Amino acid sequence: MVMSAYPSIRERLFRLAPVASTESVPVLCIRFLLILMPLLVIGAMIAFGVKPVGMWMHRHRFILGASVIAACVLLNISGSSIGMWNYWLGHDMSTDVVWGTPRIIRTDEYVVGTPLAFSQSYSGYSYFNDLFGNKPADMFIVKDAPVLALAELFRPFHWGYILFGSSRGLAFYWSARLVVLFLAAYEFFLCISNDRRQEKHKGVAFVGAILIACAPLVQWWFAVNALPEMLIAIFVSIVCFDRYLGDTESGHRAAYAAVILICAGMFALTLYPAWQISLGYLLAVLILCIVIRHWGHIRISQKDALIFVGEIALFCVILGSAVVTSWGTIQSMLHTAYPGARQSIGGGLPPLSLISSVGTLFFPFKDYAVDSVTTNMVEASRFVDLFPLGIILAVFGMIKRKKVDVLSAWLITVITLFSVFACVGMPLWLSKIMMLTSVTSGRCVVVLGVANIAVLVRAAAIIDGELSWKQSLLVTFVFAAILAWANHAMYLSYIGRLLVVVCFAIAGLLSFAVLNNGVIARTVVAPIVSVGLLVSGLSVNPVQYGSAPVTKQPLIQQVQSLQSENPGMWAIDDAFGSQLANLAVANGINTLNALEVTPDLATWKKLDPNGQWEEIYNRYAFVSVNVVEQESADVFTLVAPDSFTVHVTPEQLRKLGVSNVLSPQKLDAMQFNGYSFERIGETINGRTPYRIVQHQ
Repeated sequence: MVMSAYPSIRERLFRLAPVASTESVPVLCIRFLLILMPLLVIGAMIAFGVKPVGMWMHRHRFILGASVIAACVLLNISGSSIGMWNYWLGHDMSTDVVWGTPRIIRTDEYVVGTPLAFSQSYSGYSYFNDLFGNKPADMFIVKDAPVLALAELFRPFHWGYILFGSSRGLAFYWSARLVVLFLAAYEFFLCISNDRRQEKHKGVAFVGAILIACAPLVQWWFAVNALPEMLIAIFVSIVCFDRYLGDTESGHRAAYAAVILICAGMFALTLYPAWQISLGYLLAVLILCIVIRHWGHIRISQKDALIFVGEIALFCVILGSAVVTSWGTIQSMLHTAYPGARQSIGGGLPPLSLISSVGTLFFPFKDYAVDSVTTNMVEASRFVDLFPLGIILAVFGMIKRKKVDVLSAWLITVITLFSVFACVGMPLWLSKIMMLTSVTSGRCVVVLGVANIAVLVRAAAIIDGELSWKQSLLVTFVFAAILAWANHAMYLSYIGRLLVVVCFAIAGLLSFAVLNNGVIARTVVAPIVSVGLLVSGLSVNPVQYGSAPVTKQPLIQQVQSLQSENPGMWAIDDAFGSQLANLAVANGINTLNALEVTPDLATWKKLDPNGQWEEIYNRYAFVSVNVVEQESADVFTLVAPDSFTVHVTPEQLRKLGVSNVLSPQKLDAMQFNGYSFERIGETINGRTPYRIVQHQ
């Protein structure tokens, strides 16, 4: 009955892609398990009660988390949108998709991150990969690819690629990051909502963890710019720091310090200043508050100090080895035309967007786009943080107790600072002093969301039991009405009357779950809210079985076969060539126009000895190749800040070291001076492989 109802649920309720007419047995089995497991949990809660089941899950949370990761790896499922390769190459993109739909907008994941990770299996996970044109590509310092190096200690989610191979490594990468993020957030909220390692307020900590792990912003950015790693590093390091100061056993302290340093390396190597700097402010505030919490009881022995110094020295050696190895890459990036330096002064974020995050929960089910260039679902996504409810509750609690809560006060300070920066802006000189020139207004929503959820959890724990259910209902109704109006006003053409009602219901249930600790809130409202947030968050990305869209494309398999018969570098001559080139390197094919993380100046100067077009190709770029019969007046043309096209003859291609070309053009029918193209394979998906032939 469950399986027969699934197509209707999938297509009508969630507005997702229709199910393929024929699906593999593994996909059907995995889909059945995904539906069955939540039903078993709900059944257990009905049979044994919400609280006993919740307590059991709390006690066994780490075993349960490890089991989920192991199951995902064994079942070979991920959240990757690699099914889009089937779409681009004319196949059914829902093939091997267990749930949801691949997202066309996730190009940074399925065109860049995943293919680069897969390409590493052909280089033995070396630090530099020779498949990217003529210049070995640095796979560690700039892009998120697995590498066999000491510094990979700071990127534990890559270990699955090295241990299990590309396909199951992808499954580990997706599942481990989600599970660890949830558990890290849960431990963090237990830490800040309790003193002296107590474990009260588990319900509100659970809701807080769901708000983080299943947040629209986290899920839409999940495989890009290492946002989960940043959040995990902050949450885990704060929990370990709290325990380090509260524990006096040297062995325990050594372990806590080691984990903190691994988190420090993880945070540093995300290499995305727009988020790192703003989240760095939050991290500094949390560290200060943990020190204040333990002030007067901190005892550091000489043995502890020596161990910590030794661990820092080892940390510096490992991180330093990566910096030394990648020094040339770093220097190259510092001198590119793009991305170049940023001088942000903030401002421009609509203040209304701060209280209209609930509407972003609908993005997986109803397409949102105001302007396809500047605004989309990814950029508009937010944390559902119920701002400013957390601040109101925190102030209420401090007034009622006539005592300042240090953590809440500092979190409110961070929220105020970045709200002003994002919405109003500040002079450039002040932005420089505060090191915010690399932080854009749009990226501030990350620190605002995390800080708002943190202050909400903290305030809910402090005022626990101080509001009656009638007071909770009144506050809930007023606040939910304000948020529903704000979401409608912010997304006027997107959120109609029906969705306004849904916004009101979501905001109301979530607010009541936080405000009231009664039996109804704990056993009915909180589970309903959690399930809703879970469904929305996990519907952003598909549940993808295996990696066939990357590794089993007939077009690329033919090129692989030809590569063994006709060794040499390939070029992809195609309007879609800059993306398709990455699919080629993912399958071990040396390709001229694969993504240039750092510019290959030596190669392009062979066509531009005077540097006439250096401003165009000296950048992080997707490279398109266009084969022409005569040398072009403009060899290089800029398509976008991160994309350029090179117009070349076969003679110029040979000068660049290219032997073979994959093209939709009939190159063997074109006329070239002293050169021709010989067809060497079948036309597949509208593209034909050719070999460049030079005439004597």
